[in-house]
Amino acid sequence: MRTRLGFALPLIAALLVAGCGGLGSSGAVCPGPTLEPVTKPGGAGESVTYGFLIDRAYTGDAKRSPSYPWPQLPMTALNTVAGALTNLDLRPGDSVFGTWISHNSNDMREIFLPLSQVPKSSAAEYPAAPTLPKAPLNQLECNDYTAKVRTYNAAAKEWQVKVNDIAQAAAAQDAQTVATFIERTQTAIRAASPVQDPVGTDIYGGLAVAGGVFGANPGKHKLVLFSDMTDTVGNPVRPDLSKSDIVVGLYHRDDPSDQGKGQRDWETTFRTLNAQTPVFLPWAATTVDKIVEQLKATGR
Repeated sequence: MRTRLGFALPLIAALLVAGCGGLGSSGAVCPGPTLEPVTKPGGAGESVTYGFLIDRAYTGDAKRSPSYPWPQLPMTALNTVAGALTNLDLRPGDSVFGTWISHNSNDMREIFLPLSQVPKSSAAEYPAAPTLPKAPLNQLECNDYTAKVRTYNAAAKEWQVKVNDIAQAAAAQDAQTVATFIERTQTAIRAASPVQDPVGTDIYGGLAVAGGVFGANPGKHKLVLFSDMTDTVGNPVRPDLSKSDIVVGLYHRDDPSDQGKGQRDWETTFRTLNAQTPVFLPWAATTVDKIVEQLKATGR
Protein backbone atom coordinates (compact mmCIF):
# COMPACT_ATOMS: atom_id res chain seq x y z
CA MET A 1 0.00 0.00 0.00
CA ARG A 2 2.79 2.43 0.91
CA THR A 3 4.47 1.65 -2.42
CA ARG A 4 1.28 2.19 -4.40
CA LEU A 5 0.52 5.42 -2.53
CA GLY A 6 4.02 6.64 -3.20
CA PHE A 7 3.46 6.26 -6.93
CA ALA A 8 -0.08 7.67 -6.79
CA LEU A 9 0.63 10.96 -4.97
CA PRO A 10 2.85 12.48 -7.73
CA LEU A 11 0.29 11.45 -10.33
CA ILE A 12 -2.59 13.05 -8.38
CA ALA A 13 -0.57 16.24 -7.89
CA ALA A 14 0.26 16.41 -11.59
CA LEU A 15 -3.41 15.99 -12.52
CA LEU A 16 -4.46 18.73 -10.11
CA VAL A 17 -1.88 21.14 -11.50
CA ALA A 18 -2.91 20.36 -15.07
CA GLY A 19 -6.61 20.55 -14.24
CA CYS A 20 -6.33 23.92 -12.51
CA GLY A 21 -4.03 25.41 -15.09
CA GLY A 22 -1.62 26.26 -12.31
CA LEU A 23 -3.72 28.16 -9.75
CA GLY A 24 -3.12 31.87 -10.01
CA SER A 25 -1.17 31.55 -13.27
CA SER A 26 -1.50 34.27 -15.89
CA GLY A 27 -2.58 33.96 -19.53
CA ALA A 28 -5.63 32.32 -21.12
CA VAL A 29 -6.68 29.34 -19.04
CA CYS A 30 -9.88 28.47 -20.92
CA PRO A 31 -10.30 27.76 -24.63
CA GLY A 32 -11.99 31.16 -24.62
CA PRO A 33 -15.54 31.73 -25.79
CA THR A 34 -15.85 34.83 -28.00
CA LEU A 35 -17.17 38.02 -26.39
CA GLU A 36 -19.77 39.98 -28.37
CA PRO A 37 -18.28 43.36 -29.46
CA VAL A 38 -20.15 46.52 -28.42
CA THR A 39 -19.82 49.89 -30.18
CA LYS A 40 -21.15 53.28 -29.13
CA PRO A 41 -21.53 55.95 -31.89
CA GLY A 42 -18.72 58.50 -31.95
CA GLY A 43 -19.07 62.25 -31.53
CA ALA A 44 -19.76 64.75 -34.30
CA GLY A 45 -16.24 66.22 -34.32
CA GLU A 46 -15.36 69.90 -34.55
CA SER A 47 -17.73 72.36 -36.16
CA VAL A 48 -17.13 74.28 -39.40
CA THR A 49 -17.76 77.99 -40.01
CA TYR A 50 -18.35 78.96 -43.64
CA GLY A 51 -17.94 82.56 -44.75
CA PHE A 52 -18.94 84.07 -48.11
CA LEU A 53 -17.69 87.49 -49.29
CA ILE A 54 -19.34 88.85 -52.44
CA ASP A 55 -18.04 91.86 -54.37
CA ARG A 56 -20.73 94.50 -55.00
CA ALA A 57 -18.13 97.11 -56.06
CA TYR A 58 -17.60 95.61 -59.49
CA THR A 59 -17.45 98.99 -61.22
CA GLY A 60 -15.87 98.39 -64.62
CA ASP A 61 -12.79 100.55 -64.07
CA ALA A 62 -9.55 100.03 -65.98
CA LYS A 63 -8.85 96.66 -64.35
CA ARG A 64 -12.43 95.44 -64.21
CA SER A 65 -13.84 93.08 -66.76
CA PRO A 66 -16.46 94.44 -69.17
CA SER A 67 -17.07 90.80 -70.12
CA TYR A 68 -19.32 90.38 -67.08
CA PRO A 69 -21.32 93.60 -66.59
CA TRP A 70 -23.20 94.48 -63.43
CA PRO A 71 -24.91 92.74 -61.71
CA GLN A 72 -23.65 89.41 -63.02
CA LEU A 73 -20.99 88.88 -60.37
CA PRO A 74 -23.04 89.39 -57.18
CA MET A 75 -26.15 87.65 -58.54
CA THR A 76 -24.16 84.68 -59.85
CA ALA A 77 -22.37 84.46 -56.50
CA LEU A 78 -25.61 84.52 -54.49
CA ASN A 79 -27.12 81.76 -56.60
CA THR A 80 -23.94 79.70 -56.33
CA VAL A 81 -23.83 79.98 -52.55
CA ALA A 82 -27.51 79.11 -52.19
CA GLY A 83 -27.05 76.05 -54.38
CA ALA A 84 -23.87 74.91 -52.61
CA LEU A 85 -25.43 74.81 -49.14
CA THR A 86 -27.41 71.68 -49.98
CA ASN A 87 -24.27 69.61 -50.61
CA LEU A 88 -21.85 70.98 -48.03
CA ASP A 89 -22.46 68.22 -45.46
CA LEU A 90 -23.66 70.75 -42.89
CA ARG A 91 -24.07 69.35 -39.38
CA PRO A 92 -25.48 70.65 -36.11
CA GLY A 93 -23.04 73.22 -34.74
CA ASP A 94 -21.84 74.42 -38.16
CA SER A 95 -22.26 78.12 -38.98
CA VAL A 96 -22.68 80.26 -42.10
CA PHE A 97 -22.36 84.01 -42.73
CA GLY A 98 -22.20 86.32 -45.74
CA THR A 99 -21.11 89.91 -46.29
CA TRP A 100 -20.63 92.29 -49.20
CA ILE A 101 -17.27 93.57 -50.38
CA SER A 102 -17.67 97.32 -50.92
CA HIS A 103 -15.62 100.50 -50.39
CA ASN A 104 -16.34 100.08 -46.68
CA SER A 105 -16.47 96.33 -46.27
CA ASN A 106 -16.08 96.25 -42.49
CA ASP A 107 -19.28 98.25 -41.98
CA MET A 108 -21.87 96.11 -40.19
CA ARG A 109 -24.46 97.18 -42.78
CA GLU A 110 -22.58 95.16 -45.41
CA ILE A 111 -23.65 91.90 -43.77
CA PHE A 112 -26.38 90.36 -45.92
CA LEU A 113 -26.39 87.04 -44.07
CA PRO A 114 -25.76 87.35 -40.32
CA LEU A 115 -23.86 84.51 -38.69
CA SER A 116 -26.31 81.68 -38.10
CA GLN A 117 -25.70 78.23 -36.66
CA VAL A 118 -27.30 74.89 -37.37
CA PRO A 119 -29.05 74.17 -34.04
CA LYS A 120 -27.33 71.55 -31.94
CA SER A 121 -29.46 68.60 -30.95
CA SER A 122 -29.55 67.41 -27.37
CA ALA A 123 -26.97 64.71 -26.74
CA ALA A 124 -28.39 61.23 -27.22
CA GLU A 125 -28.58 59.27 -23.98
CA TYR A 126 -27.43 55.69 -24.31
CA PRO A 127 -27.99 52.92 -21.77
CA ALA A 128 -25.00 51.61 -19.85
CA ALA A 129 -23.20 48.81 -21.64
CA PRO A 130 -23.24 45.37 -19.95
CA THR A 131 -20.30 44.56 -17.72
CA LEU A 132 -17.71 42.17 -19.07
CA PRO A 133 -17.53 38.88 -17.17
CA LYS A 134 -14.49 38.46 -14.95
CA ALA A 135 -11.84 36.29 -16.53
CA PRO A 136 -11.33 32.87 -14.89
CA LEU A 137 -8.30 32.29 -12.70
CA ASN A 138 -8.01 28.61 -13.53
CA GLN A 139 -9.67 25.83 -15.48
CA LEU A 140 -11.95 24.93 -12.59
CA GLU A 141 -13.81 28.19 -13.30
CA CYS A 142 -14.14 27.61 -17.05
CA ASN A 143 -17.67 26.23 -17.04
CA ASP A 144 -18.95 29.09 -14.90
CA TYR A 145 -17.10 31.61 -17.11
CA THR A 146 -18.60 30.14 -20.28
CA ALA A 147 -22.09 30.49 -18.81
CA LYS A 148 -21.40 34.11 -17.86
CA VAL A 149 -20.14 34.84 -21.39
CA ARG A 150 -23.38 33.47 -22.86
CA THR A 151 -25.36 35.78 -20.57
CA TYR A 152 -23.11 38.73 -21.42
CA ASN A 153 -23.34 38.14 -25.17
CA ALA A 154 -27.13 38.05 -25.06
CA ALA A 155 -27.18 41.33 -23.09
CA ALA A 156 -24.59 42.89 -25.42
CA LYS A 157 -26.63 42.09 -28.53
CA GLU A 158 -29.75 43.57 -26.94
CA TRP A 159 -27.79 46.67 -25.87
CA GLN A 160 -26.33 47.17 -29.35
CA VAL A 161 -29.80 47.04 -30.95
CA LYS A 162 -31.05 49.72 -28.52
CA VAL A 163 -28.01 51.94 -29.12
CA ASN A 164 -28.32 51.64 -32.90
CA ASP A 165 -32.01 52.56 -32.73
CA ILE A 166 -31.26 55.63 -30.61
CA ALA A 167 -28.42 56.70 -32.94
CA GLN A 168 -30.61 56.25 -36.01
CA ALA A 169 -33.38 58.36 -34.50
CA ALA A 170 -30.88 61.07 -33.53
CA ALA A 171 -29.43 61.09 -37.07
CA ALA A 172 -32.90 61.46 -38.57
CA GLN A 173 -33.61 64.38 -36.25
CA ASP A 174 -30.30 66.03 -37.15
CA ALA A 175 -31.02 65.60 -40.87
CA GLN A 176 -34.36 67.35 -40.47
CA THR A 177 -32.73 70.16 -38.46
CA VAL A 178 -30.09 70.68 -41.17
CA ALA A 179 -32.70 70.64 -43.96
CA THR A 180 -34.75 73.31 -42.17
CA PHE A 181 -31.64 75.44 -41.63
CA ILE A 182 -30.62 75.17 -45.29
CA GLU A 183 -34.08 76.13 -46.53
CA ARG A 184 -34.22 79.16 -44.23
CA THR A 185 -30.68 80.25 -45.16
CA GLN A 186 -31.28 79.83 -48.89
CA THR A 187 -34.37 82.03 -48.61
CA ALA A 188 -32.33 84.75 -46.88
CA ILE A 189 -29.57 84.56 -49.51
CA ARG A 190 -31.97 84.76 -52.44
CA ALA A 191 -33.67 87.74 -50.82
CA ALA A 192 -30.39 89.68 -50.73
CA SER A 193 -30.39 92.62 -53.14
CA PRO A 194 -26.93 93.93 -54.04
CA VAL A 195 -26.59 97.64 -54.79
CA GLN A 196 -23.62 98.60 -56.92
CA ASP A 197 -20.92 100.50 -55.06
CA PRO A 198 -19.09 102.85 -57.46
CA VAL A 199 -16.72 104.24 -54.83
CA GLY A 200 -14.15 101.44 -54.53
CA THR A 201 -13.30 97.94 -53.38
CA ASP A 202 -12.06 97.16 -49.87
CA ILE A 203 -10.91 93.53 -49.95
CA TYR A 204 -9.01 93.77 -46.68
CA GLY A 205 -12.00 95.14 -44.81
CA GLY A 206 -14.01 92.10 -45.88
CA LEU A 207 -11.20 89.79 -44.77
CA ALA A 208 -11.16 91.58 -41.41
CA VAL A 209 -14.86 90.82 -40.95
CA ALA A 210 -14.22 87.15 -41.74
CA GLY A 211 -11.22 87.04 -39.41
CA GLY A 212 -13.28 88.46 -36.57
CA VAL A 213 -16.02 85.88 -37.05
CA PHE A 214 -13.54 83.03 -37.31
CA GLY A 215 -11.69 84.18 -34.21
CA ALA A 216 -14.91 84.07 -32.18
CA ASN A 217 -15.95 80.64 -33.44
CA PRO A 218 -13.58 77.73 -32.77
CA GLY A 219 -13.34 74.85 -35.19
CA LYS A 220 -12.50 74.68 -38.89
CA HIS A 221 -12.85 77.85 -41.00
CA LYS A 222 -13.63 78.04 -44.72
CA LEU A 223 -13.87 81.30 -46.66
CA VAL A 224 -15.09 81.87 -50.23
CA LEU A 225 -14.61 85.22 -51.98
CA PHE A 226 -16.40 86.06 -55.21
CA SER A 227 -14.39 88.92 -56.71
CA ASP A 228 -11.75 89.89 -59.24
CA MET A 229 -9.67 90.72 -56.14
CA THR A 230 -8.82 94.25 -57.27
CA ASP A 231 -8.43 96.27 -54.07
CA THR A 232 -8.77 100.00 -54.69
CA VAL A 233 -9.12 101.31 -51.12
CA GLY A 234 -5.89 100.19 -49.47
CA ASN A 235 -7.31 99.48 -46.03
CA PRO A 236 -4.28 98.97 -43.74
CA VAL A 237 -5.98 96.28 -41.64
CA ARG A 238 -4.34 92.86 -41.89
CA PRO A 239 -6.50 90.23 -40.15
CA ASP A 240 -5.29 86.88 -38.86
CA LEU A 241 -6.86 84.11 -40.96
CA SER A 242 -4.93 81.37 -39.21
CA LYS A 243 -5.25 78.05 -41.06
CA SER A 244 -8.43 79.17 -42.85
CA ASP A 245 -9.21 77.49 -46.15
CA ILE A 246 -9.60 80.06 -48.94
CA VAL A 247 -11.42 79.76 -52.27
CA VAL A 248 -11.65 82.66 -54.74
CA GLY A 249 -14.49 82.18 -57.22
CA LEU A 250 -15.65 84.11 -60.32
CA TYR A 251 -12.07 85.33 -60.63
CA HIS A 252 -11.58 87.12 -63.92
CA ARG A 253 -9.70 90.08 -65.33
CA ASP A 254 -9.75 90.74 -69.06
CA ASP A 255 -6.00 91.27 -69.12
CA PRO A 256 -4.48 87.74 -68.75
CA SER A 257 -1.17 89.06 -67.44
CA ASP A 258 -2.97 91.15 -64.84
CA GLN A 259 -5.09 88.16 -63.85
CA GLY A 260 -2.01 85.97 -63.38
CA LYS A 261 -0.15 88.64 -61.42
CA GLY A 262 -3.18 89.28 -59.24
CA GLN A 263 -3.42 85.61 -58.34
CA ARG A 264 0.27 85.38 -57.45
CA ASP A 265 0.09 88.56 -55.35
CA TRP A 266 -2.90 87.30 -53.39
CA GLU A 267 -1.34 83.90 -52.84
CA THR A 268 1.55 85.72 -51.15
CA THR A 269 -0.84 87.94 -49.20
CA PHE A 270 -2.89 85.05 -47.85
CA ARG A 271 0.30 83.37 -46.67
CA THR A 272 1.20 86.50 -44.69
CA LEU A 273 -2.29 86.37 -43.15
CA ASN A 274 -1.57 82.78 -42.01
CA ALA A 275 -4.25 81.30 -44.25
CA GLN A 276 -3.93 78.16 -46.33
CA THR A 277 -2.86 78.54 -49.97
CA PRO A 278 -5.94 79.86 -51.81
CA VAL A 279 -7.65 78.05 -54.67
CA PHE A 280 -8.57 80.36 -57.56
CA LEU A 281 -11.51 79.39 -59.76
CA PRO A 282 -11.92 81.25 -63.07
CA TRP A 283 -15.39 82.56 -63.83
CA ALA A 284 -16.32 79.69 -66.16
CA ALA A 285 -15.14 77.11 -63.62
CA THR A 286 -17.07 78.58 -60.71
CA THR A 287 -20.02 76.23 -60.44
CA VAL A 288 -21.99 74.94 -57.48
CA ASP A 289 -20.33 71.54 -57.78
CA LYS A 290 -16.83 73.03 -57.99
CA ILE A 291 -17.34 75.25 -54.95
CA VAL A 292 -18.62 72.27 -52.97
CA GLU A 293 -15.71 70.13 -54.16
CA GLN A 294 -13.14 72.69 -53.01
CA LEU A 295 -14.81 73.24 -49.65
CA LYS A 296 -14.96 69.53 -48.99
CA ALA A 297 -11.43 68.84 -50.23
CA THR A 298 -9.78 69.76 -46.93
CA GLY A 299 -12.23 67.80 -44.79
CA ARG A 300 -14.04 68.90 -41.70
